[in-house]
Amino acid sequence: MSTTRLLLLGVVRIFQPAYGYQLRRELITWEVQHWANINPGSIYTGLRTLAKHGFLEELEEGAGRKPGRTSYKLTADGESEYFTLLRKALWSVDGFRPDQMQAALSFLWSLRRDEVLAALESRIVQLEQRMKAEPFSERQIVEDPSTPDHVVEMFRISTARDKGELEWTRAFHTRVTEGAYSFAGEPPTWQPAPGNFPYWNVIPDPPD
Repeated sequence: MSTTRLLLLGVVRIFQPAYGYQLRRELITWEVQHWANINPGSIYTGLRTLAKHGFLEELEEGAGRKPGRTSYKLTADGESEYFTLLRKALWSVDGFRPDQMQAALSFLWSLRRDEVLAALESRIVQLEQRMKAEPFSERQIVEDPSTPDHVVEMFRISTARDKGELEWTRAFHTRVTEGAYSFAGEPPTWQPAPGNFPYWNVIPDPPD
């Protein structure tokens, strides 16, 4: 749920005010149905739920426009919730929920570079600690006579993911340190397609 909420709040923040259909179409281009396990049909329900809880404001069409169309923008609570979820996903390592970091990557540009670097350094330490502990956890599984022998492979695939993420995180930290990409408070290094330019040209600063 937190990944879905972050994705919905984040995409509204980019395109606000925006219609549900527009937001759904955008998220489908990100293929969230594959890596975030989001059913495209549930995106409308998610938007309405966020509005019900005060994180989004629903804006009805004005006179002369098509009736029944609702657009969305973040409320102050929605802006706060967005950054809370983004920072939680970025700073926390969960080997069983890789979708959380995938979602965070979609919105890292809305944080400042120094925070991203600090969070990546924290992730490296957490992953290194997990790697140190994993041999002992595996030994416990192997030596437990009540555990089927094939269960250790379920543990080993998780270990392999941790190794891969640790290698990637170190390399990504190096790239960000060397100036790759743009973050909040910096000139954009990527230019969007002309139709999306108004949405992507300005990277809003995070709240203090």
